[in-house]
Amino acid sequence: MVHYLVLPIVAAALLWTTTSSAQSSPGAPVQIEEWSHERVSSLGRRIFLHDRAAWLATDALRANVTAEDIAQVRGWIVVEDPAGLLVRFAREADGAILPGWDVSVGESAGPVSPAPAGSTFSSSELAQFAARNTAGRGLGALRCSRTMNSVVFEDPDGDGWLVWLLAASTEPGLIPVGGHYRFTISSDGSTIVRRDQLSNSCLNMRDDRRGPNGERAGLVVNQIVSNGPVETHVFLSLLNQTPIYVAADGKLFAVEGDRIRFVQTVED
Repeated sequence: MVHYLVLPIVAAALLWTTTSSAQSSPGAPVQIEEWSHERVSSLGRRIFLHDRAAWLATDALRANVTAEDIAQVRGWIVVEDPAGLLVRFAREADGAILPGWDVSVGESAGPVSPAPAGSTFSSSELAQFAARNTAGRGLGALRCSRTMNSVVFEDPDGDGWLVWLLAASTEPGLIPVGGHYRFTISSDGSTIVRRDQLSNSCLNMRDDRRGPNGERAGLVVNQIVSNGPVETHVFLSLLNQTPIYVAADGKLFAVEGDRIRFVQTVED
């Protein structure tokens, strides 16, 4: 299902359209920064919640504003709030990126609230917009989809931003396991500190197998750029409500939602 507004590539756009043709295998694998299973699990869940908030808020916006209003949207950010997640849609006016509409998301999307006249984004919110676009300009050779969804939030262990550009699928039942990127961006949103390509190739899979009781059998993937599952495996498991079995560094792990467990050693 397509949840996102298709936006032009401008300073605030949070859905990126790639400009080069897809490349499924850019070369020898490059090891990414290794994270603990606890960090992978925690951030994978946050990616899922931010992504979910974005598409719920987008659906709410489409249902409550005019087509002319939709045409003004130049992107959005998801802000973590004690009451849940706040999705802030931006509009462009006189060359400036300004708040347009806010939607609070908990179990479901709340009302669409127009931004008060004269309101502006905070410096942190503008840096969050900038971080996403800085990441978009730093994409590597691996391009697995023409559009990429994005998730941006503050690095819980640093003073900058973490940005994920996620290969998107517009075909129901097709799960893009490969083609995702992780970026560490400076606090002002302007500089790429580190880029990690979370797979070495494109991989689209279907999860249409069922177990003896009708449950999903899950996906099995090889991971060669890290020694275990990464946060996008957690995100995809939560999004598609299916287990993902990850073979990496001679071991097999099960990713079941935000739970990661060792299964067995894999023999050559």
